[in-house]
Amino acid sequence: MPQQSLSHSQAIARWAVGDAVRQAPAPARELAARALLDTLAVTLLGSRLAGPRILASVELASGETRQASVFGMGCRTSVQTAALVNGCSAHADLFDDNSGPMIAHPSAPLFSALLPLAQERNRAGAELVDAYIAGIEVGVGLGRALNPGLYERGWHVTEVLGVIGTTVACCRLLSLGEARTAHAIGIAVSMAAGVRQNFGTMTMGLHVGRTARDAVHATLLAEAGFESDPLSLEGKYGLARTFAATNLEMLVLGSPFELMRSGLIFKKYPSGAPTLAAIDASLALRARYGADLSLIAEVHCLVHRWNAMTLREEEPRDMLQAKVSLRFCVACAFVYGEVTWRQFTQATLDDPRIRSFMPRISVRIGHELPDSDEFPAEVRIVAIDGTQTAERREVPSGGSTRPLTDEELSAKFRDCARPVFADESMGDAIDTILAIDRLPDVGKLCIRLEGMSIRLET
Repeated sequence: MPQQSLSHSQAIARWAVGDAVRQAPAPARELAARALLDTLAVTLLGSRLAGPRILASVELASGETRQASVFGMGCRTSVQTAALVNGCSAHADLFDDNSGPMIAHPSAPLFSALLPLAQERNRAGAELVDAYIAGIEVGVGLGRALNPGLYERGWHVTEVLGVIGTTVACCRLLSLGEARTAHAIGIAVSMAAGVRQNFGTMTMGLHVGRTARDAVHATLLAEAGFESDPLSLEGKYGLARTFAATNLEMLVLGSPFELMRSGLIFKKYPSGAPTLAAIDASLALRARYGADLSLIAEVHCLVHRWNAMTLREEEPRDMLQAKVSLRFCVACAFVYGEVTWRQFTQATLDDPRIRSFMPRISVRIGHELPDSDEFPAEVRIVAIDGTQTAERREVPSGGSTRPLTDEELSAKFRDCARPVFADESMGDAIDTILAIDRLPDVGKLCIRLEGMSIRLET
């Protein structure tokens, strides 16, 4: 791939709009439904935060048409603005799923774009799942071809490659056809952006919102006849060479499907992916030592080399920085015995126990850890009597060999939805989401979630 006569954009488009997507096995479609449940959970939770609320107050002030639902805020707006605000909410708590080979968060932009389009165009759940599978395949496939170089150069891959995969998904949903899908990919390439310097700020969530909105925009432009260069991906000044200084010869789609090959990491903790395994190990050690932290002299965190590229080393100044601070997350595990969204508050940052424990924590690269895209970690305690105890986690909770169960995902949905849902009876909503493949009209689900949400006060 691509065939000799086709550019990469054209070859991707031919695959994405063809019958191959429907050949995805049943477990892949079930995983797509679980990803939808997880994404809606974190979107509802994130909608309560200042970043998405500020964004909504600015974007909704124009009084746009009421085409699509804004989740968690009980209102409706245009398809593009709904994608923008929902996407920002979905990533605001850094609780959305991860793809290892993509080094990105694929589902948040995909569903943030697809749900408003499906609602406005009266699409069925099976069509939504098909589109999601196509988008995952392209986004993760591009990640395999262009990483780690793309990530190492400082790009936020969720936006840079996410906008392409999400655009392909939107084109599939709208049945654009091969030619217009190829043009949409080229348009999306010129929308690719997002730098990792903004990790730990409101702008990190904005990256996902922009990804979803720009994908919808590129799709609608292509649908209307807007055109782009067919070599936008691999050309002399195309994305691959400009962003990653490499080519796309490794790109393969659907052999096997990425949802089966690499799957998704559903997060148990609302913090950066490189913190997850270390949190698991810290909680296990805390269970041994109990709440008496005076017995611990030092904590040494051995992490994968990619951790240093992702996490922030400085003392966190606010909740968003705390989510990408390994020392803060490990301190929370030891001090509170849990790491939930409730710990990421200014009160926790100011807690004297956290402030006094963080200086005891050191972080270094563990060269003996496996070279894995699931950010393995080992945490070692040095007690005041000199004895040492260690816990290693090569795969975090929610990772490839330790997946969250449907019961755990449902519990996560309930916990995330509770702060913004006016209706406490969420069981039917969960059942509907998990059965999305059989839902005749996605819009009915969107309206239901909108109606259960607390209305945004502007």
